[in-house]
Amino acid sequence: MDELCKGGFKRDEKVIKLLKLFSIISIFIIILGIITISCGNCAAESGSSFVVMYQPSRQVLLGSGQDIRLPMASTTKIVTAIVTLENSSLDDIVTVPKEAVGVEGSSVYLREGEEFTVNELLHALMMQSGNDAAVALALHVRKNMDNFVMMMNDYAARLNLKNTHFCNPHGLHDPDHYTSARDLAVLTCAAMDNQSFKEIVSCKKFEVPASEHTAARTWYNKNKLLNLYDGANGVKTGYTTKSGRCLVSSASRGGMQLVCVVLNHYNMWQDSMNYMDSAFGEYCAARGAEEGEPLYCSEGVAVGVRGGMDFAVKKEDLGGLVYEISPSGGHSLPLKAGSELGGIRVFAGNRLIFSSTLYIINDINDEKMLYAAENYRGELEVNYGSKTEQIYCKLRNGVAPRSG
Repeated sequence: MDELCKGGFKRDEKVIKLLKLFSIISIFIIILGIITISCGNCAAESGSSFVVMYQPSRQVLLGSGQDIRLPMASTTKIVTAIVTLENSSLDDIVTVPKEAVGVEGSSVYLREGEEFTVNELLHALMMQSGNDAAVALALHVRKNMDNFVMMMNDYAARLNLKNTHFCNPHGLHDPDHYTSARDLAVLTCAAMDNQSFKEIVSCKKFEVPASEHTAARTWYNKNKLLNLYDGANGVKTGYTTKSGRCLVSSASRGGMQLVCVVLNHYNMWQDSMNYMDSAFGEYCAARGAEEGEPLYCSEGVAVGVRGGMDFAVKKEDLGGLVYEISPSGGHSLPLKAGSELGGIRVFAGNRLIFSSTLYIINDINDEKMLYAAENYRGELEVNYGSKTEQIYCKLRNGVAPRSG
C-alpha cells in the first residue's frame, strides 16, 4: 500500500512539474507576444536619423544623427536615376534583358525582350520603385552591373560623401550598402539640379502606350506626400526589413526648396511633414545675385559669385547679417573674365550660413580696378519674398595696394 502511495505521489509530482513548466512557457510566450506587439512600431535597426536641407546651398536646417551610417533601401534609386540621366539619352531604347526579369522585391513586371525608352524606365524606377527597372537601366548604361555600381560610387565621391557606399542599383540589403541622412540629402539636392529628374520624381501618373514589343502600362507614384503635403515635389520611398521605413521628400514654398531625409522612421510620412513644417516656419530663402549676375560693382569691375548667392536664413536673423570678402591676392594683370577673385562668407552673428567663391565677370587691365574689386566695403542686398535686406561688411583685412 505504501509503495502504491509512493508511486502515486511520484506521478503527481511529475504532473505538477509538467504543469509548472507549461505555466512558465505560457507566461514566456505571453510576454514575448506583448514585446512583439509593443515593438510593432519599432523600425528594423537600432539607429534612425533625419535631416532637412535647403536645396540650393545644401545647408542643414534641422537634423538628428545625420551622419550615422544606415541602410537606405530603395532611396538608392535616386543615384541610379541621376547616373542614368547623366550617361544616356531619355529617348534611348532599352531592350529588357533576362537579368532584369523577376528581380527580388518591388517590381513593374518587365518581360524579357520588351522595349522601353530610358524615360519610361526612369518613371518606373522612381514612381513604382521597380527593382527590375533598376537592373535594366544599369545594364543599358554600362552593360555590366559592377561597372554601373562603380559609377554610382564615383558620383558619391564627386560630391565628397564620406558615409555612403553602394553595392547595387536598387537598394536590396547588403551590409556594405549604406548612406547617412546628410549624404543622401546632398546627393538628392544635386539630383534636383537636373530638370528631368525633378519632372520624373514629381510625376503622379505616367502611362506607357502599347507597342509591337511592349504591353501598355500605367504607373502611379508611391510617394503619398505628392498628394498630402502642400508644395511637395518629390522624391523617393524605401523599405526593407533591415532598413526600416525610409523616405526622401522635397517641397517648395515661397520660393524655398527643401529636401528632407528620414531613415528608419516608422511614421515616415508624418515625421517628414512635421520636419519640413518646422523648417518652413523658421527659415526663409535669401538671394543676392544669380550665377553670371554681378554681386557688386566697384570702379567699373563686376564681381559675381559661383553658383549664385542663395541661402536659407532664420527669419529672426535677417536684420543682423554681415558678409566678409577674403581676396586670394597674388593676381597678375591682365585678369581675364571668369578668373577667381577670392571668397565670400555670410554670417548671422558668429554662425557661418553661406560661403562661395567670387570671380571677375569682366576683364581687368588696371591696378586700381583690381584693388577696388578686392577691397569692396559697400553694402550687399539680399531679397526674401518681396522684401530687400541690406547686408553690411564685416571687419576684415583687405589687400594692400601694390607699390609703383
